[in-house]
Amino acid sequence: MTTASRIGLALTGVVLLMYLLHIELLDVVELKTYDMRLRSGATRVPAGQVTIAAIDEKSLAKLGRWPWPRTTYAALIERLDDMGARVIAMDVFFPESQDQKLIEHIERLEAEKGFATTNSPYASLKEQLTVDTSLGRAIADSGRVVLSMVFLMSPDEASALSKTGADQAFEDLKRNAVPLVSDSGTITLDFPMDEPAGLLANVPEIRSQARFSGHITSLPDPEDGTIRRAPLVMRYRGSFFPSADVQAVRVFERSDDLALHVASDGITGLSIGGRSIGTDERGRALIHYYGPEKTIPTLSIADVLDGSVDRKQIKDKIVVIGATAKGMGDIRVTPYGPTFPGVEIRATVIQNLLDDDFINRPRWMANVDVAAIVLLGGLLAWVLPRMGYWGGTALTLALFATYVVVAIALFRVQLIWLNMVYPSLVILVVFVSSTISKYVTAETGKRQIKSAFQHYVAPKIVDEIVDNIGGLRLGGEKRTLTVLFSDIRGFTSVSQSLPPEELVRLLNVYLTRMTKKVFKHDGLLDKYIGDAIMAVYGAPIYRDDHALLACRTALDMLEELRALQAQWREQGLPALEIGIGINTGPMVVGNMGSRDRFDYTVIGDAVNLGSRIEGLNKTYGTHILLSEFTYEQVRSEFAHIREIDLAHVRGRRQPVKIFELLPANSGHPLDWLPQFQRAYALMRADNFTEALPLFEQLSASVQDPVSRYHMHYCREHLSA
Repeated sequence: MTTASRIGLALTGVVLLMYLLHIELLDVVELKTYDMRLRSGATRVPAGQVTIAAIDEKSLAKLGRWPWPRTTYAALIERLDDMGARVIAMDVFFPESQDQKLIEHIERLEAEKGFATTNSPYASLKEQLTVDTSLGRAIADSGRVVLSMVFLMSPDEASALSKTGADQAFEDLKRNAVPLVSDSGTITLDFPMDEPAGLLANVPEIRSQARFSGHITSLPDPEDGTIRRAPLVMRYRGSFFPSADVQAVRVFERSDDLALHVASDGITGLSIGGRSIGTDERGRALIHYYGPEKTIPTLSIADVLDGSVDRKQIKDKIVVIGATAKGMGDIRVTPYGPTFPGVEIRATVIQNLLDDDFINRPRWMANVDVAAIVLLGGLLAWVLPRMGYWGGTALTLALFATYVVVAIALFRVQLIWLNMVYPSLVILVVFVSSTISKYVTAETGKRQIKSAFQHYVAPKIVDEIVDNIGGLRLGGEKRTLTVLFSDIRGFTSVSQSLPPEELVRLLNVYLTRMTKKVFKHDGLLDKYIGDAIMAVYGAPIYRDDHALLACRTALDMLEELRALQAQWREQGLPALEIGIGINTGPMVVGNMGSRDRFDYTVIGDAVNLGSRIEGLNKTYGTHILLSEFTYEQVRSEFAHIREIDLAHVRGRRQPVKIFELLPANSGHPLDWLPQFQRAYALMRADNFTEALPLFEQLSASVQDPVSRYHMHYCREHLSA
């Protein structure tokens, strides 16, 4: 496993841990993507079973400032009854009682002053003080009114309530608790759940007359204060109380059956008349908003009371009475904005309950999220380090796009909320870590390669290697290359005649000058073997003209040697001579050695042949010898190359043609070469008689060492 893979897997584990710990920032981002998915669908048309009777600006202008007399609500309930409303759900409540003693005191004043009941100046005040009873009667007569109560989540708010009043309200409203909790005999009911600190209810004269009462407590998401979930059930003093929305649906469906289903870790759902509604473990359901505000049909209460509303807009519907006027303050933050009427949230929840249309976030979705994080992170951690940058980028983008499309499709088609942020985050961090790791590895590799080759090739070749790592295949491969061997003749005797420090200085100067010539022609300095130099051409960066570069290096080395010889003579040092052998052929190039120590070098029969050819310079008295394989590569590039022999080289069965590369500026004309070629051809044809005088003449006139060698060869054959 690569380092990049290990880092990718470690980061996958970090993202998974962050998911399990619920990092607030990332959770907020996920909620925002949820809101975007919710809003991205077209505005849906509700089924039309719910209508809002709104306390709007028009109603306030016509009926007067808030709060209205409770007789107004009594008249509204009576009017809705007459129009055939199946359920009347109150999103307003009346927690304060009127003082009966004050009413009795006013009546005594009327009697003392002789005011008649009809023209008493206190009549309006008395009406305000007696509306609890009249509103209670209207609610009782209707038999279809669902009232509201509010659970106080803050202990500070609850402490302001009268304990006696709170206890009485709880006892009065306890009949509204869920009558049946399934599995209650085997499963504990003290699982974690938001527990209210107090209860705020309508006055007894009103609450006692309602068909049902339910809570209208809203629990915004703590991360950003947005209302996305509806608490369908809340636990208070050991009992489970349904929301007013659930109670409204019970009345609408004419069912008294209500059951709560629980498991060991919390609530799983509730049943209304045998129909199951899924919830999370805290009894909450994700609200499926139909669109922005006023998507739910909304009627002005002023229009309802004055009879200008069509009966069809009320008949057989659940009518929710509540405020939509912005000045009333009953506005909430929802995925559709910060000014969504609270009453419309209730209407939306009721319609969701009727249609079983909530967004789904099943318990097992957490396992799906974990699996997505692990699988996506693990896959990319394993695959990306083994791919190129563009291929890895394409794969990452494809996975990201596929996951996002699947998450959006599940939301729109199946109403399933699949977490997008954490799986997307793991895709991002693993990709970035892999990319950085590749970059660091590449830079480290470049530094290592630069360090490895800077002493063996010219700086520009080092830069070319670093910039084109792909052209350098480490580990060994077979290529056709050219190898050059150079050796100092008679170095042993020279070393014995010089003091060690002088010998080292002379050798260092020589090797430095010769190495520069190797680098000049893009050669790889393979190694120094004592006083010998081994250079390779065509590696590590391949060049088609590797044979030509080796030959040019040899000529430059010979020219540089002449300049050094002049300096050495002036210094009283011996004038060294060198021999150079060049061969071209297939050889294995790469890192050779042990695990702990290795060199970039070449091996093979072609390398050995190059070394053997270099050694033949001593035999023929030459300076630069080429094999026939190198000659075939450069024959058209140099004017002065001659074949000098068909040599039997140790380690090879077949003889090899040997050629000498002569420098054009050798100091005397080379017009004698045609005569040598004629003599050499005669010798190869076994015509030693005619070849011998030609070799003798060349040996004497131009001091050609090769002609001298063949002269002795011809004499031996003729004397045999």
